[in-house]
Amino acid sequence: MALGEDVFRVPPPPDWVGIYPIPYPNLGEIPPTGDAPPGCPDHPAEAFSLHLTSRLTFLLGDLRVVPPGALQAVNISRINHRPYGELFAMKTLAMMVKRHPCHEVDGGLVECTGHAGQKRGSSVLSAQASFYSTPLGNPFIVTCGFGPGIWARDCQVHYQLSERLELRYQINRERVPPARMIDVDRAIRAGIQRLLVNPNQ
Repeated sequence: MALGEDVFRVPPPPDWVGIYPIPYPNLGEIPPTGDAPPGCPDHPAEAFSLHLTSRLTFLLGDLRVVPPGALQAVNISRINHRPYGELFAMKTLAMMVKRHPCHEVDGGLVECTGHAGQKRGSSVLSAQASFYSTPLGNPFIVTCGFGPGIWARDCQVHYQLSERLELRYQINRERVPPARMIDVDRAIRAGIQRLLVNPNQ
């Protein structure tokens, strides 16, 4: 499966991974090779987005601390415009730092919230880039209570994996505490690298 120039080796059947074959603005960026149908190793099927929620066992590898239902909507997408999700996370972090008290929590994260210890409300967890950052060197940020749910346990991670790809997923804070969030994210990144056919491009 090809997201632009990035090709992923995803085992069939494709309906298990929720492939959305949305056409690109510029068709034919990856020309067909040979007579094989799209989806064969020498003719990757083009897609805009690749959903990997059902592949969590593969993505997480040896990490065994994630209970069922803790992660949802794990998605890799091609970047066509500005990466709205990561920009939203960074702006939300700046707003929360300005408006609410922040304190260190487990796992190398700092939390800014006006609802400490409550089951609902909004908060932002982040790591110093020197401790753990996104692949492009930006702060690792987890936003909670901003959507799609309204509870503090409904958290989102959204950032660029590269200049061409972005990653987003939902994480349940009640099932994955802050102390394990970076471990989970690190495992997801490693799992995505294992799926990439051309990881060094």
